[in-house]
Amino acid sequence: MPVISYDAIPYEGTAVEASHPRRLAALGRLFGIETPPVASARILEIGSAIGENLNAIAASLPGADCLGIDNAPRQVELARETAARLGLRNVRFEPIDIAEAGPALGQFDYVIAHGVYSWVEAPVRDRLLGLCGELLAPGGIAFVSYNCYPGWHLRQPLRELMVFATRNLQAPPGQLVGHARAMAEIVVRTALDLEARLPGGPLYARVLARELEFIADRPDDYIAHEHLEPTNAPVYFAEFVAHAASRGLQYVGDAWPLRMAMPDLAGDIAAEFESLAPGQVEREQLLDFVHGRTFRESLLCRAGTPIQRPPAPERLRGLALRLLGEFIGPGEERYDPALPKLVHPGGILALRDPDLLEAVRLLDARRPAAVPAEELAAAVDPRRFWQRTAPKLLRLFFHGGLQLEAEPARPVPAPGPLPRAFAMARDQARRDGTMPVALTHAVYDVPPLPLALLPWLDGTRTHDELARLIVEQLAPSAEDDAVRAAGVSFATARVALAGALQWLARRGYLEA
Repeated sequence: MPVISYDAIPYEGTAVEASHPRRLAALGRLFGIETPPVASARILEIGSAIGENLNAIAASLPGADCLGIDNAPRQVELARETAARLGLRNVRFEPIDIAEAGPALGQFDYVIAHGVYSWVEAPVRDRLLGLCGELLAPGGIAFVSYNCYPGWHLRQPLRELMVFATRNLQAPPGQLVGHARAMAEIVVRTALDLEARLPGGPLYARVLARELEFIADRPDDYIAHEHLEPTNAPVYFAEFVAHAASRGLQYVGDAWPLRMAMPDLAGDIAAEFESLAPGQVEREQLLDFVHGRTFRESLLCRAGTPIQRPPAPERLRGLALRLLGEFIGPGEERYDPALPKLVHPGGILALRDPDLLEAVRLLDARRPAAVPAEELAAAVDPRRFWQRTAPKLLRLFFHGGLQLEAEPARPVPAPGPLPRAFAMARDQARRDGTMPVALTHAVYDVPPLPLALLPWLDGTRTHDELARLIVEQLAPSAEDDAVRAAGVSFATARVALAGALQWLARRGYLEA
């Protein structure tokens, strides 16, 4: 089959939110590991692509020492260009193949390998984990992402169809991707038509259609290196953990704690489920079957490192908490106006406990900043916090309502007189098709006006100057109706500017 090289179509991607060392350190400390300080950490990214993730980390941690390695010279060149534009002196990128890397690189406190493990041949996968085991410093954390079963059993047919459709096609990379998309659409339409018209038609047409819908708005670099890559080898989570153990590594947890959490089940079902899964790995593997997971981001440490399971609420000391989801106060809630709630990625939490409600209120008021646990305790009730409220916050963390950070980022909650955005986000916003990264390392689909403003928020322009910029430059050349409407007059530009800056501030793009 044709091979689309990373030099021909670089894998652009963007920042990988859960891979930031602030997150890795916090999760390690939660489980009892004394992880190295983040601000001065040595950080390695294996398969750094065009550097969007590592450059953002380096820009947010000026005292860290960052190294990215990748075997595609063009991707290394692009990563270096971004670092040079940003004036980053604490990051370098080298064209090094995983098979050639070794202890000469030194030891690292945090190792990131995103989008590598499942997309290389078995010997390289083995060397990847071996390299993590060799290079990881005591107390260090490695982040490794991979495609996983059972969910990928449902995604695989469309990938195999696209590989089959292009197996004998000699064409430029862009045409290969276009042909694969077109063939997939034809086959899926045919399957859906048969299912609708014939008794007992191919029921799996809906599986194909769902996957086709998923990739419809994905860029060509994603299709090229996910669905047309010669190797894409998902594994079961338990198999990955066993492979890591064979290379001197042990599983700490998932970078997204919701993947580790038991769902809220009826009592009898919960008891039966727990009886089937006596250990952490067994339980998470069964949960993968329950949820049909397709992707994992696992955290590893050196074998023999003591791990505390389950983590005690006291382990929140020294960490900062960031609220996720939407806080709905009394009178705002559409289901029960009298009862405040937090709608978060793991569900809806009714805030009946007054101390927990006060903690959530404070976290919501302080967004996008993360609040140190000790500060939260002092504000809520220092006498009861660690016994009563901290266990509930820990549960909320594992159910997706909180994020933990060590040495947290400090975005400003409101724009100052000379608004300044995170340098990496400003650079990304200048380029088409990129989702800018915030100071928190989160990535958002930024609306048109905030996106258009980002490159100009370098801390040298007042609000009036930015409003005139909208009227005189951004609106006249804009394709988006909202941006054009914002520039109808200076007055409308001022109002639109205030909303755009508040949107950026609320999501952590603005810094002091």
